[in-house]
Amino acid sequence: MKKLLGILSVLVCATSMSYAQADGSVAFQSSDVEMTWNGAAKGNVIKSGSCGANVKYELYDDYTLRIYGNGDMSTFGYWGDGVIGDTSVPWISEIKKIKSVVIEEGVTHIGADSFRDCYALTYVSIPNSVKSIGYEAFRECYALTKVAIPNSVNHIAEGAFYGCHSLAEINIPNGITSIENSVFNGCAIAELTIPSSVKSIGNGAFAGCPFTEITIPGHVKSVGKYAFSSCPLTKVNISNGVTSIGDYALSCPDLEYVKIGKDVTEIGDKVFPQYHDEDLVIEFTSETPATLYSVESFGFLCTIYVPETALETYLNAPFWNEHADQILPKKYTTGISSIEREQSEKIVTIYDLQGHRVKEMLPKGIYIVNGKKVMK
Repeated sequence: MKKLLGILSVLVCATSMSYAQADGSVAFQSSDVEMTWNGAAKGNVIKSGSCGANVKYELYDDYTLRIYGNGDMSTFGYWGDGVIGDTSVPWISEIKKIKSVVIEEGVTHIGADSFRDCYALTYVSIPNSVKSIGYEAFRECYALTKVAIPNSVNHIAEGAFYGCHSLAEINIPNGITSIENSVFNGCAIAELTIPSSVKSIGNGAFAGCPFTEITIPGHVKSVGKYAFSSCPLTKVNISNGVTSIGDYALSCPDLEYVKIGKDVTEIGDKVFPQYHDEDLVIEFTSETPATLYSVESFGFLCTIYVPETALETYLNAPFWNEHADQILPKKYTTGISSIEREQSEKIVTIYDLQGHRVKEMLPKGIYIVNGKKVMK
């Protein structure tokens, strides 16, 4: 009888929107999203209740969690280890057993800490009615490998997918303007498109993700502290338009080459520390040195290229002058003048370490000859 009541309760809730499929599963059709219940309609409801003012839930004995109704889910608190607090999710005692979450059309917000520590969670369905995802909503869902976030979502809160170590596929919707702090920290994302709506990348947003090469597009104005730290990055291109790079943002042990666009005006502490003796090349294209907040913005072994016409400016700028023996000039030319330069092997440019052009080298000293360091 209990099992029969469980089946009836699902069928009642699905009136006028459910239909049987050939495989015997039950599909629910909302306005424009079709979701299949993984056979949950055949099982027992083991727990049910409210999870928002007008939002309810049902948990089935195959550990599929159904969220349905209209409006926002509640904002929950986190207590951990199944400890029930006043603001805990109502399914806290089963949190580590939940395998699937199906959120139905009509729900507009996924509450903070809703599915945190759902270690067995492998499937999530988010409908087009959802506008926002709350703080640490899916934190440490270790088994989750991919999530499709609809373009209706315009805000993903801090730490929403923090520590989802298997999460390799995720999209950032077009309406997102800021990638918040730690939102994908520790995920398995190796490739990602940052939509044109994004203006900032928060602190630790992608720390530890397995990127090897990235381009930060120009519509992103600021890159936060630790944003890409501890990633296995080897090559980074920071496009024109980006204006600031926070502390430790690119603190990555395998970094080999970075090109920095002309609009960067601020570089934080230890953005480019060096972990090994291998060469790290950093190329600046701006005529004006960015403001440094520490002499340790760069490691003391890297090679720093700056525009030839601005070499003296860089060598005399605060904190830059502490890296004078690492700073070399680079001539930015058109393709045609570049060819002419290569054909004219007699042209030799010599600079001293203060950035002054000299006609000839003295018997002893260190000079920069045609962009290369020479010791006499």
